[in-house]
Amino acid sequence: MMHLMYNGTDTLKVLGKTGLKVSRLGLGTAEIGFAYGLGSPALPQEADALALLADAVGAGVIFFDTANYYGLAEERIGRSGILQDPDVVVCTKCAQFLEKGEYFTPAELEAKIREQVQSSLRTLGLSALPLLLLHGPSAQQLQEGTLTAIVKKLQNEGSIRSWGASTRGEEPALAAIAAGADAIEVAYNIADQRMARRVFPAAAQKGVGIINRSVYLKGAFAGKAGHLPDSLAPLKAAVASAQSVADRLGIPLPELALRFALSESAINVSLIGTAKREHLLSAVQVLAQGPLPQEAVAALRALAIETEAQVDPAQWPK
Repeated sequence: MMHLMYNGTDTLKVLGKTGLKVSRLGLGTAEIGFAYGLGSPALPQEADALALLADAVGAGVIFFDTANYYGLAEERIGRSGILQDPDVVVCTKCAQFLEKGEYFTPAELEAKIREQVQSSLRTLGLSALPLLLLHGPSAQQLQEGTLTAIVKKLQNEGSIRSWGASTRGEEPALAAIAAGADAIEVAYNIADQRMARRVFPAAAQKGVGIINRSVYLKGAFAGKAGHLPDSLAPLKAAVASAQSVADRLGIPLPELALRFALSESAINVSLIGTAKREHLLSAVQVLAQGPLPQEAVAALRALAIETEAQVDPAQWPK
């Protein structure tokens, strides 16, 4: 395994209170589990998926983000053998029903989370999950305390080591920080910069690790903006403006998007969601370029969109 370099320094960072050492680049594994993304993506063959995971570790990417509802992703990670490397960290998610608004009694909630954690442990071939994220809890659900009690019980029993939440928007992220999460997963990119206002400072104050997803905003900043519907015209305009910044710098738009995320020091690890080896290795090469010039960062910060429906793919037209 090589050591990735970022602006001439080793890229390993400690993921907040988890104590886990993670690479600045992580691999999001939705695309090796099911057909995901703009356009007409296809699920990769098993051999290609396993090779991608091995190539990632070989290139120095040692953080992998997955979930028990990512189709074949957990199974493929487990079969790949990468988790036998003590440096490799996997983060998985459970309780997607929280985001869907389904109601359960506290006892039912605990039983369902326990069942999903045990399933992930078996599938990944682990005795304990390094980091478990609750998927999409609301601020109210986190403030109520039942979820926190359940994950702390799992910690005490040794089935998980650290916990957090994968959230949408500011209030749930802030609630997770206040509830004692070790890490949170949020979206931050050229168009969606909401986390920089309150969430990043609050996380820093409490020592909470930051995992960043949606660097390319489901491919909008990676050459797939043409697939966006006309109702997302403000987002399309932001992509076009970002392309102009990339052109002035003489770099591809995906590189610009990734380096923008990497220029945010509050973020510990930024996820690259891809099933293609060439995209992964290209991202590794981008990392070596370091942060963007400050004037480019300033130009891109001016492209932030405040309308949630424009920047949250869950609210895009189906």
